[in-house]
Amino acid sequence: MMFPGRAVTSVAVLLCLAGAASVAAAAGTWGKSMSREEALRKTTESQVEQRRAGYLRLAEVGTMEDTPVLLSALQDEEALIRGVAEQALWGLWMRANDSTADPMFQMALELMNTNQLPEARAKFTDVIDLKPEFAEAWHRRGEVMVMMDAWDAAFRDFEHALELNPYHFGALEGMGHCRMHDGDAEAAVGYFRRALELNPNLWDVYPALERAQQAAERNRT
Repeated sequence: MMFPGRAVTSVAVLLCLAGAASVAAAAGTWGKSMSREEALRKTTESQVEQRRAGYLRLAEVGTMEDTPVLLSALQDEEALIRGVAEQALWGLWMRANDSTADPMFQMALELMNTNQLPEARAKFTDVIDLKPEFAEAWHRRGEVMVMMDAWDAAFRDFEHALELNPYHFGALEGMGHCRMHDGDAEAAVGYFRRALELNPNLWDVYPALERAQQAAERNRT
């Protein structure tokens, strides 16, 4: 996620700058010919490197149905596996699997990351018009709307992304920031908690949750 006043997570930076292709390239290192079924089998292996290979490959060949598998790995006792699983989730979610939409999405990301915000918003909208079921396009347009200080529009985009992908901890985090901006700390606490339930490795969300809890407590007194 990308919000004023807080750092972007390293995984998000990597994927925003290079896109899902970076994850796909990493997966290729571990077996370009590995099928989805083989990758899923590898995620159940006891050896860390085998599990790592499976999760990375799912970033390239997995489907949205594999999201729960990757989410479960966010609870893994191995930090390496947790990091790879989060990277793979973003790689999976950032694929529209459409030869027209995917390049448009990457162009929109580049526009966003070079602070060409009206152009990025327009390009994400083009992607949404083409692939309205592509949750990540809604999520990223929501980020652009935050950067443009259009918080209500951002919340609606995050909300729709969550409707399309109920596991989207990034959308939940975004909704929490939007509610904090609106002064509804109680609602923000709920969204931040839900995000952390899905992904306890969102380190920047913990201080945001603490601030929201403190604000909610002040509002109650």
